[in-house]
Amino acid sequence: MDKSWVYEKNRFVDNLRRGRLSCRNAYDFPAWIRMDQFDLDYTRHEDVRTVVETMMTARRTHRNRMHAYFKKFPSKEAALLKPHPDTTEEQWKELCDLFTSEAFMKRSEQNKKNRSKLTVNHAAGSRSFQRTRACMERMDAFQRKTAVKPPPSSTLTTQSSDLQHQLAKARDEIEAMRAAREKDLQEFAKKQAEMEATLRDHRESSGWSRSASGWSRRSA
Repeated sequence: MDKSWVYEKNRFVDNLRRGRLSCRNAYDFPAWIRMDQFDLDYTRHEDVRTVVETMMTARRTHRNRMHAYFKKFPSKEAALLKPHPDTTEEQWKELCDLFTSEAFMKRSEQNKKNRSKLTVNHAAGSRSFQRTRACMERMDAFQRKTAVKPPPSSTLTTQSSDLQHQLAKARDEIEAMRAAREKDLQEFAKKQAEMEATLRDHRESSGWSRSASGWSRRSA
């Protein structure tokens, strides 16, 4: 495997997770990802988790970018006068309402306090390691619960046995029908021969004779 390709892929994924890419243009993506068909199998835990994490990362990155732009203004009224270029006026108004809501501001202040208490830098945001682990465990449990599981081997064995039994039963029925048909044909041929013999005896006793041209009555 080409080591440069692996390095490029890992670097792109790392920058995407950290929100360092805007990717407004399709060519901002590497060639290997532009050529990907993105055929995902949603019965696999890995694919479901990849989609969920990607959506959460994109949402968090967009929200943080909007919040950083909002904090440049001295007040909500000033921010409303100049919406972010990537949003509509209606979307920007909803974002401003969110950033000035009591719940958001309270959580923001708590996050600042939590970050100030960190002794080790990590990429989990303001969440503690315990909370991050709990969230991941809940996500894994949810994925296992909603995943489409294949039937157990015992069920497959039972289904295969039932199918073989049905095929054998159908084969026996076909053989019985074929035998009954052969018997009917034999009986019909036997009756036809008996009728021809009876008719022949009757004609001979009545003075009829058979030649190459057909039946003719004998003269007295």
